[in-house]
Amino acid sequence: MTANSEPERYPLKEVRIRLAEGAALYSDVPLSSPRAALDVMRKELAQLDREVLCVVNLNTRLKPINFNIVSMGTINESVTAIPNILKSGILSNAYGFLLLHNHPSGDVTPSEEDIRTTRRCIEAGKLMDIPCLDHIIVGSGNGWFLSLRESGTVDFTNEKISMTAAQILRTGEKIPIYDGGSAGKGNRTMAEEKMMEQSAEQEKREEISIRFAKGLAEPFTSKDGKEYIRVKIPNEDLADKTPWASFVLPAKNVHENQHGKGLWAKIAEDGTTLVTKPALAGQDEAGKNIWNNAKIPVPNRELKAMVESYMVKAPQAVEAQPRESVLEKLESLKKEAAARPPVEKPRTRAKAKGPEL
Repeated sequence: MTANSEPERYPLKEVRIRLAEGAALYSDVPLSSPRAALDVMRKELAQLDREVLCVVNLNTRLKPINFNIVSMGTINESVTAIPNILKSGILSNAYGFLLLHNHPSGDVTPSEEDIRTTRRCIEAGKLMDIPCLDHIIVGSGNGWFLSLRESGTVDFTNEKISMTAAQILRTGEKIPIYDGGSAGKGNRTMAEEKMMEQSAEQEKREEISIRFAKGLAEPFTSKDGKEYIRVKIPNEDLADKTPWASFVLPAKNVHENQHGKGLWAKIAEDGTTLVTKPALAGQDEAGKNIWNNAKIPVPNRELKAMVESYMVKAPQAVEAQPRESVLEKLESLKKEAAARPPVEKPRTRAKAKGPEL
């Protein structure tokens, strides 16, 4: 290189990330609250024939800034990465965000994957200082919806971070997670191995088993072709003539026990399940009772106790009967025999002697 030649320069290019506006949805009322934004999005999601996950970003006054369709899935699932859920909120300088997704079957009962994804979004929001405020499940075609916050299914109030980065970023069992293969495993440190073991143990502790008899299970198929099991909850009070309450589980989560005489399923330990409880609404002209079904969120630990109550039978009071001694019984028999009158023996006739020869 000569003295007059210029040194070679290597560029480091700048990239600019901007939000691009898409089609707008309109409302008849001012969009000045999260509820107003939810009403607009519920109407939109209720018309779709497949699962769609949507994020609504809010400012510091809890007014909606924008919404973002994060993913569109099949008729029964929509899987997305946690960073994609927070991306629009970060670019919008959002204070917080709401999650919405639809169930084309019309059943707004949250799945285990819905609950796990919500928990991971809450934890990711804590890390990024953009809190997840609620997750709404919308039923397609029937107008039903469920707030995971209002139902108490998931805790949105805890400020303590309780998940590792590996747990937050894992979105579902169907998405493979790279662990380095056998060679990569050998390169992991002891601390990383211990963290992964603790993570696996925590995942195991999140579920509890619930047992029930086969007679309480009623299989059915939803409109979208999915198989479910409706489980009846027996009335603990035998005098209670109210129709039995029930809840629904995916058929793939229900298994026979090792003896083939009962069923069991796993449910989230600290979650809730929607229980359909009949309520008396009145009587018809013929005097027959009219029942309306109300859906009530029940903590899963309480649900387990309700379903398994028939297995715990109250001990029956047995009166202690005095046992008679064998010797006492023998003496009693002797006294009875002695008190009886003697039995006369029948007299026998003497045989006549024959003539002497």
